[in-house]
Amino acid sequence: MAPSYIIPALARSFEVIDYISKAPQGVTFSEIVNYLQAPKASIYRILHTLESASWVARQGDKYHLDYMFIHYGMLTLSRRDLPKVAGPYLQQLTKELGETTHLAVLSGKQSMLAAVCESQHHIKLSSPVGTLLPLNCTSHGKIFLAWAVTTPLEAFLKDVELVSRTTHSLTTVDALKEEISRIRQQGYALDNLEFFDDIRCCAAPVFDGTGRCVGAIGTTATAVRFPLSAVAQISAKVKSTAAAISEAMGKKNS
Repeated sequence: MAPSYIIPALARSFEVIDYISKAPQGVTFSEIVNYLQAPKASIYRILHTLESASWVARQGDKYHLDYMFIHYGMLTLSRRDLPKVAGPYLQQLTKELGETTHLAVLSGKQSMLAAVCESQHHIKLSSPVGTLLPLNCTSHGKIFLAWAVTTPLEAFLKDVELVSRTTHSLTTVDALKEEISRIRQQGYALDNLEFFDDIRCCAAPVFDGTGRCVGAIGTTATAVRFPLSAVAQISAKVKSTAAAISEAMGKKNS
């Protein structure tokens, strides 16, 4: 493309982003200015703009890439390979459990259904692909809070309404922290009547070849068909399926 069509401020913003991306521990304002040999005022305005839109985050005196890169990276991945890879596994899981299964990806600060495999029950429990759901009261949403969100939970949720769908919904950061700790230990998340009073869901994380959590797969059923006594059996199948998808996505077994 001809140089005359390039927007200098936008090009400089990409340089800032590229430089920050190469520093896992973050970089200071002075380091960015010195590296790019750019006016302080120009870099300050760029950083302020990127920070206000959650493209970069400042922790102490250092800048890091923020969750918007995770958001769009996951959306790109989900629209390419992940649903295609996960599809046969979801079909098999639905066959084994006899219940609807689904794949979700993180979309901003919500969970988005990227694939759904419906059960053969007369009363189906499913939402269409593209449905956006809250993070705090869904099993796949809690998976993302546990494994996909890299910023401190308080900061990530500062402008998020923790909706109370039922009396069981978790609506405080402290309650979610306890839940996240439990989820990381057990390897799966449970929506225990938290989104609907009579529905349970179980989800497990899907990782890619870099070890990032790029999705969550799970199953949904009525509380009658999915009693608490079945959690161990169902969660084991969900975790096993998620692990198989992760391996297909390039994750190496540790």
